[in-house]
Amino acid sequence: MSGRISRLTRMGKAGAADDDYDPTFAFILLFTLPICGLLAQFMYALKADLSATSIRKAYSRLNFADILAIGWYSIDAFTHLSIELGYLVLALTSTPMKSDTYTGWLWREYARADSRWAVRDPTVISIEILTVGLGFLCLLQVFGSFFKMPWRHPLQIIICVSELYGGWMTFCPEWVEGSPHLDGSDPILLWVYLVFMNGLWVVVPALLLWDSFARLTDIADVAKGRLDLPNLPKAGAPSKLWWQAAAGLIGLYMVLVPGILLSAEGVPVQK
Repeated sequence: MSGRISRLTRMGKAGAADDDYDPTFAFILLFTLPICGLLAQFMYALKADLSATSIRKAYSRLNFADILAIGWYSIDAFTHLSIELGYLVLALTSTPMKSDTYTGWLWREYARADSRWAVRDPTVISIEILTVGLGFLCLLQVFGSFFKMPWRHPLQIIICVSELYGGWMTFCPEWVEGSPHLDGSDPILLWVYLVFMNGLWVVVPALLLWDSFARLTDIADVAKGRLDLPNLPKAGAPSKLWWQAAAGLIGLYMVLVPGILLSAEGVPVQK
């Protein structure tokens, strides 16, 4: 522990003048800034009033849970769009193990607990592609939560379910194989790197998912009479044509797939 504290106190005080240059971060900026601009245009398209008066009014309406959610989604977006996007860049171009950048060192350090993050693991790369996309949704959720937009709870459910699914697919395949890549021999590797760092992305999304589920359930209970009206116009809801198309696809699946499978060569049949 004393060695870690010593390294923290020396950070930024030693090394060559250009040691802090990391081309990964330059790529991250070039990648994220245009998409953040598109998000800003999307927010403008929603006709959001971003004047100082409206911002002060929106802030005055926030409670502790709202502020906590905004803070969490800000951290979430930063993590996905910097640290994890940095891993994705390295994994698709080289590997963290071969990189002498700060991002490479960061993931090599974490790889002491989970060695998959030092190499090109297809499952990890696939999950990180998903989480980078979630980073942009988190930025949108910050906006929605601050101004209490009506779509914030449906979007929150999408984000939280995706976060929980990503966490499950990160570790479940490893557990099924007997955890060959996980190293919990050191207490810090086990309880900080593996349990705390990853567990936070289970506890907080589960809490936010609980909140949105409860609120939308209450709203549905109040409006259940209106929800059951078949001809009630619903903004943005699928039209009757979409439901008919889905019914056709389901019917085709129920006929085509069993027919193909049961007629395949080698199917066990009673003679």
